[in-house]
Amino acid sequence: MKKIVLEWAGRRFVREVVVFGEAVAVVPELPDGRIVLIEQFRAPVNTWVLEVPAGVVERGEKPEDTARRELIEETGYEAQELKYLGSIFTTPGYSNEVLHIYLATSLRFVGAKPEEYEVLRTRVMKLEDALREILSRRPSDAKTLVALMLYMVNRGAWRYA
Repeated sequence: MKKIVLEWAGRRFVREVVVFGEAVAVVPELPDGRIVLIEQFRAPVNTWVLEVPAGVVERGEKPEDTARRELIEETGYEAQELKYLGSIFTTPGYSNEVLHIYLATSLRFVGAKPEEYEVLRTRVMKLEDALREILSRRPSDAKTLVALMLYMVNRGAWRYA
């Protein structure tokens, strides 16, 4: 937690900010077009969450290297190709976290290596089925929805003006 002092229109405000840094999220695409997701038990919300693989960028690590590492750890797939799709602020109202989103293709299964504290299972799904299931959960995981939106834009499946 860090306190930041803001001045605006002659007034002064103090805000507490969660200093988080950078993280990554990865949309892994198999050759047949299906995507690899994880279902992870998230203690803060006491439920299973269907999401894209993701993780924190460690000190001295490049986001692309984090994406490759997290993909193997959480799904067991190694990406031969990684494409940057975009970056977002996850919760700019109270945190400085920036999430970098990647598309992973030309996947090769090498075996999962989850952290000992991670409770997760891999799910391989068609995009339509994944979206349907994610949207049926209330609430759903924001990073996953944004990552899949960027994936659809990249694949030409969705256009915006």
